Amino acid sequence: MKLKTITIPDLHGRDEWKDINPDKYDKIIFIGDYMDSAYRNISDVSFSDGLDDTILIDENTGRTNAEIMYNMMEIIRFKEKYPDRVILLVGNHDIPYILYSRNQSLYNRVMCSGHRYSMEPQAALLFRDNFDKFKIMYGLGDVVWSHAGLTPGAYDSYFKSRINDNFDILPDEMNKLFILNDLDLHIIPQLRGGRNKYGSITWADRREWDAKTYNFPFRQVVGHSPVDDILHLYKDGTVTTGVLAEKPIVTFTDVFRKQVKFYECEVEI
Repeated sequence: MKLKTITIPDLHGRDEWKDINPDKYDKIIFIGDYMDSAYRNISDVSFSDGLDDTILIDENTGRTNAEIMYNMMEIIRFKEKYPDRVILLVGNHDIPYILYSRNQSLYNRVMCSGHRYSMEPQAALLFRDNFDKFKIMYGLGDVVWSHAGLTPGAYDSYFKSRINDNFDILPDEMNKLFILNDLDLHIIPQLRGGRNKYGSITWADRREWDAKTYNFPFRQVVGHSPVDDILHLYKDGTVTTGVLAEKPIVTFTDVFRKQVKFYECEVEI
């Protein structure tokens, strides 16, 4: 049996997802990063501007606090309307708002650029009241979705001792750790300004992926690392926007800085 899926990349307040016809898909998977959004001119933005919802923002990609919050509420309503069809994953830009009311010490360790301090209380409340609607990883057939992906380096460093290569339980175990506010889910790599070599599943950078070390029995669909077009990494190291005969090991979907495009694929179950 084949299920038709569509993946919605990092929105950052944008609402183009509303153009999707939900009746066409068996699963509609939001890859996370609903929050935060670019300002018009980052060189003109100071810390105090982050507290001011009236600051000018980019008319094409930027969003006000009110627009971001309204879009998030609409996405939650969409999930409520299609509870089994719509999957809501979280990204690194969502995590600080989630942790704001759940774990203040961890919250201070995972802050993102562009964080909106002025919307913390209301965003934290929205996530708190709807926490059960969100996951950090989702698996279907031979495909696993998460915001930034699980690299082999991150798996060996942070999760192998917990999973012991029993990959059938991987999404469930990751979602349990999400409920427990586990730090290992949110480790920032050196490539993104952190201290660790490998980024975890909300922070892994595209430059961390090495096809030679990829031995997972599943392929992954991720966002987080911006690409000009949907990009596939294959086991032989090929990186291309084209679809080859074999299945890719990783598909990168975060294209919204360049174009509006969603990733569709059929999954055998």
